[in-house]
Amino acid sequence: MNDVQLKQPVLRVRALTEAVGLSGRVQVGWLMGQVDAAGTLVAERLTGGWVATRAINALQFAAPVWPGEVVSLYVGKLRQGETSITLKISVETERAGGVAVTVTEIIATFVAIDGDGRSRKIAVD
Repeated sequence: MNDVQLKQPVLRVRALTEAVGLSGRVQVGWLMGQVDAAGTLVAERLTGGWVATRAINALQFAAPVWPGEVVSLYVGKLRQGETSITLKISVETERAGGVAVTVTEIIATFVAIDGDGRSRKIAVD
């Protein structure tokens, strides 16, 4: 499958002071929660039902997120199998003055599941 880049963010959220660690930066755990939420939204839409996060296949941070910044998450499909879908999730933060900075790009795999939590086949269009 071709990588589909979305021009609009799937999720935009302000980094609040409650998510800040001792260093004064937003904690990675908070950011990963936002990544999982954005990826799940798109994976459920593309697979037509519930999904479970199977793996974060690649992760590397290029810049920190500071409290008060607006974090935008963009999601594109890399590939789709019989029961899983792999997405590229790009995270940007908006610094003071409106400058966008890339925070990270993550490759994540989601498995389509049924009501019992078992993997299911993804319907093909």
